[in-house]
Amino acid sequence: MPAIVSPFAHPTWSALGDRAQIRRTKLGYSQAKVARHIGISVRDYAAMESGFVPPHIHENLSKIKLAELDDILEWEKGTAVNTVVAVLQPTSSPGTVAFTPGDRSTYSPAAWARLGTAVQKARLALKMTKPVLGYAIQSTGKSILRIEEGRIHGDPRTAPAGDYNSEKYLLKRLSLLEMALEWDAGQARQILDGTNVSPTP
Repeated sequence: MPAIVSPFAHPTWSALGDRAQIRRTKLGYSQAKVARHIGISVRDYAAMESGFVPPHIHENLSKIKLAELDDILEWEKGTAVNTVVAVLQPTSSPGTVAFTPGDRSTYSPAAWARLGTAVQKARLALKMTKPVLGYAIQSTGKSILRIEEGRIHGDPRTAPAGDYNSEKYLLKRLSLLEMALEWDAGQARQILDGTNVSPTP
């Protein structure tokens, strides 16, 4: 499966990643050493430092014990947490603009919920499990669960931590979804647009 790279820097992890990279370099530590200490893969840690965090890596990073990052980087206790919180809930001060999340989705939550209902109905009619459908669209069973529940976001800042399912990522897989569910080409878009709400498998 090809690696999917986020089209823009993830706001939460890029802020922490920039700070961690500077500190790690100053201490002379490798990315591998820090990754081992906080219990994630080198690939996921490197993604954090780069700021470009695909959805599946975002989930892994959400499990980091930030106190462990403070420990390995010899930061004062709470530094990592405060860096993340500062991005999620910045304070307004003269000369700064507070972050206001705005979803970048092309389709509304109602449109994704409509597609999710249709996907679940078709999947069950075909007696297909979520992991099997996930494999068919080059994704995971967890992604299928989120599709069926309509939890799709255009921007990770609008999603709960560890619950980001990218609209851009999914839109590229609609044709695979249609093939797997035995829909006609274009039916998934029609459901999203509201012009075909109940395709038959």
